[in-house]
Amino acid sequence: MNQQYFLFLTISLIILSILSSCENTTETNDTLTISLNGKAVDTVLATRAYADLGAVATDVNEGDLTDSIKVNYGTLDTSLVLPGTYTVLYSVENNDGDSVAVERTIVVIYIVEEVTENVTSVSTWETGYIYIIKASDFYVENTLTIQPGVIIKFNPEIGSYLMLGSTGTISAVGTERNPIIFTSIKDDLHGGDNNGDGTASSPARKDWAEVNTNGASGSVFEFCNFYYGGSGSYTTTLALDAGSVASVKNCVFAHNDGSEAKGWYGALDASKAETGTIITDNIFYDNIRPLSVGTTIDIDNSNVFHNPENPSQTNSFNGIYVYDNRFKAKLKWAETEVAIIIDDNDLWIEAEDHSGAKTPTTLELADSVVVKMRPDGGIVSRLGASGIINHSGPGVYFTSYKDDTKKGDTNGDGSASTPGSQDWNGIYDNTLSVPDPHYFTWSNILYSVY
Repeated sequence: MNQQYFLFLTISLIILSILSSCENTTETNDTLTISLNGKAVDTVLATRAYADLGAVATDVNEGDLTDSIKVNYGTLDTSLVLPGTYTVLYSVENNDGDSVAVERTIVVIYIVEEVTENVTSVSTWETGYIYIIKASDFYVENTLTIQPGVIIKFNPEIGSYLMLGSTGTISAVGTERNPIIFTSIKDDLHGGDNNGDGTASSPARKDWAEVNTNGASGSVFEFCNFYYGGSGSYTTTLALDAGSVASVKNCVFAHNDGSEAKGWYGALDASKAETGTIITDNIFYDNIRPLSVGTTIDIDNSNVFHNPENPSQTNSFNGIYVYDNRFKAKLKWAETEVAIIIDDNDLWIEAEDHSGAKTPTTLELADSVVVKMRPDGGIVSRLGASGIINHSGPGVYFTSYKDDTKKGDTNGDGSASTPGSQDWNGIYDNTLSVPDPHYFTWSNILYSVY
């Protein structure tokens, strides 16, 4: 059975609430009276809009003055209430200058629910709640809607994963002011001290594993913040895995891992996602590797790879990592803040896409795109030079993973390494039989073997 209990209610606050509920809800002078609608203490859930219960006012001589009541909410933001205790003042004045006022105490709380069983029916996780995952193999096997402001915390000992079953989908759509949070149970900044140890613990990378779409398509993540994940075998935090199609927009990935030894997987891993997946307008900072993709997804220029509030805070290996051995669709790469890194394989541009259609799998590069190659990496084009559209565009370069002069220190070693003349294989023209081998010698190909 799921356990529910209130946060942010200390013993003193409980006593205050009991005493406050006994206070007068009416204030009066000789002729003027103002009364609260409802109780003097109103307990409401966090991260929702506040619905004011209001008050009424009358005067012996002037009658109903309710429309003349002035309300001072103090520090309470009625459009998005945050945990704490607030005072709302209702006041009214008659024509003689007499005035009277009454106060209401607003107590804003979260409700915490421990999740110990799989989601097997259509379910909604509601605004104002914190959900703590306490199931070692937690699966979402039906449609789960997560409302704005919900906080999901993962327990590293039991409850480190959220996996989709074959019929599961997640619709997690927050707002800019009220995002959905996926984080560690040690993260007291979001939702308070849910592991009950005060300041004895603090959150860190790899506190929990991942959210994994696990081959199920149709999930949506918008205005979601992912913090402190990456303890799984691939060190990712959100995995669009096994042929999933999903949408990830306006999300923040911060303080996650992405240090998998082969260097193929980022905090957001879409290397096995299918055509139709959307990754736009997200923010990545303070991760090891931020983002990995396959060759079914266009890369636009909308994602940000630094902390907007502190631009010097980037990612340890700041780039987009492409893990695949052949292009599976016509793609466009347009990212210009960081480099796009091809892994240790030769990446093939094919004469037909992976569906078997006779559609060439060309790669189009926007101006100022930099493609970096790891050792033994390269590109093979079955379409010759036409396979890479705009390959000689302004600011376009194909270079070594060690080349810090193009889009910064992508291999994360500072100045410890420098590029050399044989750092990667080159770009091979597979349409020619002679000379063999035939590698392109464009002036913007740097540090390759050929």
